[in-house]
Amino acid sequence: MKAAVIHQFKARLEIQQRDIPSIASHEVLVKIHACGVCHTDLHACHGDWPVKPKMPLVPGHEGVG
Repeated sequence: MKAAVIHQFKARLEIQQRDIPSIASHEVLVKIHACGVCHTDLHACHGDWPVKPKMPLVPGHEGVG
């Protein structure tokens, strides 16, 4: 799958090919064609939150299926 990925805070997003994640028996895999990057994602990418996300980060939590 294609994903926008950031490897360090305040760096540019890079479009990369990533493996499709495997799921557990109680999970669902949803195919998303596009997802926006919102202001919350930008804060995470910049490291502005008190709890920092692990890098590399694939932003785009607003996807729906």
